[in-house]
Amino acid sequence: MRRVLAAIAGLSLGLAVLAAPAHADQGVTLTAKQLTQAGFTKKPNVVSWEPGTASLSAHRVAQWQDVVITGKAPNFTPTGQLLTLQRFIPSDTQGSGTFKDLNITTSVNPNGSFVMHMQLGYVGTYGYRVGYSTDGPSPEFIGFQFQLAVTGDSTASPQGSANAVILTSRQLARAGFTRSPNVVGWGGTATISRSAAPAGAPITISGTAPDFVAPGAVMQMSRFVGTDKKGSGHLEKLPISTKVRSDRTFELTFELNVPGTYGYGLGVDGQYEWVGIEFQVTTT
Repeated sequence: MRRVLAAIAGLSLGLAVLAAPAHADQGVTLTAKQLTQAGFTKKPNVVSWEPGTASLSAHRVAQWQDVVITGKAPNFTPTGQLLTLQRFIPSDTQGSGTFKDLNITTSVNPNGSFVMHMQLGYVGTYGYRVGYSTDGPSPEFIGFQFQLAVTGDSTASPQGSANAVILTSRQLARAGFTRSPNVVGWGGTATISRSAAPAGAPITISGTAPDFVAPGAVMQMSRFVGTDKKGSGHLEKLPISTKVRSDRTFELTFELNVPGTYGYGLGVDGQYEWVGIEFQVTTT
């Protein structure tokens, strides 16, 4: 949950990648009032985004409910610019803290508009921001921030849909499932032996796990089930897994038999979010 995620310029589709329950973020819990004082208002705070605009479909939702963010980027933002969703991890009650990438992105359309879909399993009221960092020796974050309350008891999981849709390779890439493994929300590395193979042919993915993934952790493989052409959907676990070695490397050789081009994830489950690698494979 990506998270994340590559995006392709010129398309008007929004982007969503589900974050399924992983390791808990460490930080101080702030009240809605304290978040507001820190600039994370219920209505998107666009002070650092002007003359851009942003609108949030809801500021209080149930676990896994679809949330849509729409708006226009400032006129100096390049077409195709990737916008990333991050969660604020406070370190005190005065507004200090860090931001965590959530593997959920979208891109700016030629007319400056953008649409981002997200479904979150992290229960509680937290601050979030959407935007990008400028290049150069002194990068500056350009974006807007808001607070969102997710209700539930943290046990709910994303449900399958009878309206599952098949996405094209380009639409999958826009949702973060790229031919080369997408490690934006992973923090480690990953390579895959091939992105297209006949049914039953072996495919190997290998790499290194980030520091927060302990040796021996089980990395489960999942298939992405899209529920609309905008990239919304969920991951369904497959009976394929591997373990992180003592030196934090991993390797998994697997075979696929369902023909078509699909998105896949390989990652670990924790208490609140799924963290892993996303990629697409075409099975012929």
